[in-house]
Amino acid sequence: MAAESQKLSKEELREDEFVEWIMEAVDYVKERSQLFIGGLAVFVVVILGINHFIESSEAAEVEAVALLGDVLMAEQSGQVSEAIRLAEQLATSYTGAPAAGQGLVLLANMHYAEGRIVEARGYYRDYLDKYEPIDVLAYAAESGLASCLEAEGQLLEAGRYYEAYAGRETGTIRAALALMEAARVYGLAGDGNKKRELLEAVSRDFAQYPVALKARASLGML
Repeated sequence: MAAESQKLSKEELREDEFVEWIMEAVDYVKERSQLFIGGLAVFVVVILGINHFIESSEAAEVEAVALLGDVLMAEQSGQVSEAIRLAEQLATSYTGAPAAGQGLVLLANMHYAEGRIVEARGYYRDYLDKYEPIDVLAYAAESGLASCLEAEGQLLEAGRYYEAYAGRETGTIRAALALMEAARVYGLAGDGNKKRELLEAVSRDFAQYPVALKARASLGML
């Protein structure tokens, strides 16, 4: 019975596989651009956009998803100015549509990548304030706000922001990922003790997820 109680449900297995995929995507993006939240949101908006397009019966929402696709194609082909223009059109013309919320996160990411931190922060906040949060997009927006603090050199504030977000998401994989980011930032700030504390927490409290393996690997290098 004890062995059976430890087995993961189908839902937990799917989440475990999804988390592993996300972590691999994060590593890929970090190696190339060091802009974690940007790469994550691009993957997410593609998936959510397609799903919503299939399920939606509202013409305006279908148009919003189609415009989101145009934004993604422009961004992926290196037409950043055009992508930003289309994303702004999406956010203003289809306010309230799920695709417009996704567009806000993407718009924030593009401004962040261009070094326009104030604008990026505003769009991340707009998404969180105006839209019913979708878990992974909300994580991207919250991470974006923390990344803005980090980009401004406010490392301790960024670490505290990640921790506060993790506290609101207790027990979820989003909390684990936020704690990993907090540990990284505290390490950059020179607070090795805090970094170790958070890595140990992830290793202990999220042992069922692949992220715990990354935490243990990081502990092994301290």
